[in-house]
Amino acid sequence: MGEATQEQLNNPLHGVKLQDILEYLEVQLGWEEMGEATGINAFMFRPTMKSSLRFLRKTDWARAKVEELYLNTIPAPAPKTVVELWDSFVNQNPEYKDHELGEWFHFCDNEKDAKVCAQLAQDGIKQASSTSLWWFEKNKADLPEVGNIYVVTDWYKIAKAIVEVVKVEQVPFNKITEEYAAMEGEGDKSLTYWNETHWEYYNKEMEEFNEKPAEDMLIVCEQFKTIFTVDNIST
Repeated sequence: MGEATQEQLNNPLHGVKLQDILEYLEVQLGWEEMGEATGINAFMFRPTMKSSLRFLRKTDWARAKVEELYLNTIPAPAPKTVVELWDSFVNQNPEYKDHELGEWFHFCDNEKDAKVCAQLAQDGIKQASSTSLWWFEKNKADLPEVGNIYVVTDWYKIAKAIVEVVKVEQVPFNKITEEYAAMEGEGDKSLTYWNETHWEYYNKEMEEFNEKPAEDMLIVCEQFKTIFTVDNIST
């Protein structure tokens, strides 16, 4: 058997068995959601692993749909800068050697604000982030917990800082305080600025689902501290 080509090696599906894909999706989504996402009726009515494999192996369009769903579901590999920042952090802080590289992300939904917030986190000024509980429920995402460690990047996935969550609480939008708004570190740090910018953001994220934010909607308020930045990397 010949060696794999570079094109095959770069293919995220190379070496992944169809059964492995199905087992992963069943655990992550369940048969019903798999059926809704792919339009495959066979997943909706008493599906089994054996019958599903048999169907997919002889139905090219269905297999393509399942493979696409799998690729959209598996976590994206961490960018090189994220890995490098994490490795430097662990090397200088060996007490974290058993802590796996977790979530990495950028703040905000546009390049300008993502860059500003990444710098604020790097400088230790931004110490909080506010995500609607609606977003977690809509995306079936795990709620944050104290002790979570994240790598913050800019819009282009360039790692800037590592932060650790120190407090999590759910607060109604209309109960956010001046003190908390200042911890976010953005704009003039006022509650007025926080209310205006976040209300606009929540409106935008709900718009595509024909939903709107409410004054008493719950906000997941994460407070964190910056524990490492690109400035700490030893040269």
